[in-house]
Amino acid sequence: MLSPHGRYAVETPEVVTIEYEVAGAGSRCLAAAVDTLLILLLEIALGAVMVTAANLVSGAGDPFTAIFLALWAILSFTLLWGYYLAFDLIWSGQSPGRRLFGLRVIREGGRPLDFSASAIRNLIRLVDFLPFFYGLGVLVMFADERARRLGDLAAGTLVVREGSALSLALLASGVAPVVVPPRAPDAPAAPLLPNLHLARSADYELAQAFLRRRNELGQEPRARLAHDLALALHTRLGLPPGGDHERFVEHFVREYRVFYAPDGGDRPSDLSGACT
Repeated sequence: MLSPHGRYAVETPEVVTIEYEVAGAGSRCLAAAVDTLLILLLEIALGAVMVTAANLVSGAGDPFTAIFLALWAILSFTLLWGYYLAFDLIWSGQSPGRRLFGLRVIREGGRPLDFSASAIRNLIRLVDFLPFFYGLGVLVMFADERARRLGDLAAGTLVVREGSALSLALLASGVAPVVVPPRAPDAPAAPLLPNLHLARSADYELAQAFLRRRNELGQEPRARLAHDLALALHTRLGLPPGGDHERFVEHFVREYRVFYAPDGGDRPSDLSGACT
């Protein structure tokens, strides 16, 4: 099903919901332009090879010229169709253009692309291309809620945007502390946030990780993560929820540093139960 904000939600047999960000027509057209350029370069190289071979046997007569033309037509179609099929299978639903823009083709239900789905999808690409450069395909994408073209509808596939494989350890390890807006000049030396002694160092690291990477997130996941993190921090500190979520996370990081300044005491070392 398609959830709000253009995300495709799949519920696994374990009752775990996995969401994919559906790729829009713009990024897909850019990826297709890259792949089309690569195919044209390969077609030109193939044509040069065939012309050279035809010239070498030009004295053999017209029958051989006709054979070379027929062979070039077959190889040209095989290259056009096989380019996507080969990369779909080798790179699990990615072509050079899709990989460049972080896109991947999957089957409905979140399953990986297989040979039959890729073959159907790419055979119908010839129809999507009409009248020129995916004219029909783009129209169908705009009409479909999952931005699928005719090939996707026939093969039961859709194109999603790949997310980065992130972990808290990867975000926080070996990186300088995140910069947050400074305190007001007339702010007292004591922390402005109560109950900071209840916070764990893992809460602080998690808040820093979010602030460090928030500009790389889309609007919807950024807002959702900020809400969840702020709510967890409010709960940890025994504070009523509310206010601007991102500003509260910044406020927490800033005041946590004030509380655990060199003369402010030892930081708790228990990393378990971060924001739970």
